[in-house]
Amino acid sequence: MLSLKNYLEQARQYSVVPVATQLLADRHTPVTLLQRFYKNREGVFLFESVEGGEKWGRYSFLGTDAHAFVEIHAETVLVRKCDDGSERSIPHHGKPLEILRELMQSHRTAEQPELPRFFGGLVGYFAYETVAFFEKIPHRLKDEPFGVFVIPKTMLILDNLKQVLTVCATTFPRETLSGEAKSDEYESLYRSAVAEIEKIAVELEKPFVCPAPQCDAEPTLAPVMPEREYRKKVETIKEHIRGGDIIQCVFSQPFVADEAPDAVSLYRALRFSNPAPYLFFMHLGGTVLAGSSPETMVRLEGRTATLRPIAGTRKRGATEQQDRELADEMLRDPKEKAEHLMLVDLGRNDLGRVAKTGTVQVTDLMFVERHPHVMHLVSNVTAELDDGYDGFDLFRATFPAGTLTGAPKIRAMQIIAEQETTPRGPYGGAAGYIAYNGNIDFAITIRTARIRDGQLTARAGGGIVYDSVPELERLETVNKATGVARALEMLNRTDIRPEGGMQ
Repeated sequence: MLSLKNYLEQARQYSVVPVATQLLADRHTPVTLLQRFYKNREGVFLFESVEGGEKWGRYSFLGTDAHAFVEIHAETVLVRKCDDGSERSIPHHGKPLEILRELMQSHRTAEQPELPRFFGGLVGYFAYETVAFFEKIPHRLKDEPFGVFVIPKTMLILDNLKQVLTVCATTFPRETLSGEAKSDEYESLYRSAVAEIEKIAVELEKPFVCPAPQCDAEPTLAPVMPEREYRKKVETIKEHIRGGDIIQCVFSQPFVADEAPDAVSLYRALRFSNPAPYLFFMHLGGTVLAGSSPETMVRLEGRTATLRPIAGTRKRGATEQQDRELADEMLRDPKEKAEHLMLVDLGRNDLGRVAKTGTVQVTDLMFVERHPHVMHLVSNVTAELDDGYDGFDLFRATFPAGTLTGAPKIRAMQIIAEQETTPRGPYGGAAGYIAYNGNIDFAITIRTARIRDGQLTARAGGGIVYDSVPELERLETVNKATGVARALEMLNRTDIRPEGGMQ
């Protein structure tokens, strides 16, 4: 744990100072920790990862208490402090990322080599419609924020390899104390952080019984758009393609469940039935997101930026031989290859807007990545960020992902705005974090359930091209929504408490 002496040195220089200790974690899992600390509170989040659909990522990140909430609205960014309930409504003049950048620049911390790579920052999601601040794209998002984030005060970071739990209580001395603060005032902040850590340690020693899932009903997921209307809109998009407006357009439709289940139970079922590189649960701004996304929106580590376009999908085979045959067939499919290469080029162009000349490269091209139920064609595109640019510039240059819009990107988004009569909201946007050190990691918000105002919704889409068959495209969206649908079915059929065998 950080000593008082070292804390005082950092607190006088930096606006963010974490205090942390490590505990043995062999009796805890990410989900039991979530269930123990969630209690339907806003600001709680959990990030997990399954690499390649088979191997759990090393770290799981759980935020348990909030320092502040940040919401992007049409004309302002709202910052709400949790300790005193104060609010600031900051006009952004159409540039909300500038306000977020200024906010993060005022939250600086010393290097913390003893802590995992992420221990705090801005955590949350951008709605797809955030692009309206970057390009002239019409939108229908009226009654909810364009983005919602939490700055966590307390985090539990589980090292799944070493079975060690880092309990991190972050202090914010420059926000809490005046510029003429005395040593005993800084010491009081330190003692409060230590007390919070000790409180959590005591809580973790108590017996804990996972609450039974609150799912008396049998929720099912169904599309909102009539089949005939969907097919008609696909034909309209194909007319744009034949006219040379676009090459591809990703057209989506909403799905709704007749009942909203217990949010944590849904997340447990989703992570069990559809493990993915980005597993996330977050309760922010009156919205709960439970997601299982396979695709990186954008990542920045140091000065290295990464995109990971996914285009091309097949079901897994019943046998190893059938699995190999399906993978080979996907790799040979000229349509799949053409679509994938188009999206790789789109990613290269997006990165090129903020990259050092000559550094954009495709490090892996069209490899097969297998998940429990499907396999994908995946590529990795990397670049070195040019001088004068940061993670916010990178995000603006690459958002939203081309795999959720089509190409050319701007015209495709304009057509999406014409044909999709309901706002996408989180779908097709980005969920993840902006760390204090400037690193960012966002998933594309797909294969995600959303609970808001007591209603569960999801959304799924597919890429429309010149020879698309409308009914097959509709069925593809239904198939893509099966990740959430399968989780709902599991709630109906399975006891997902620990003794039910899913932990």
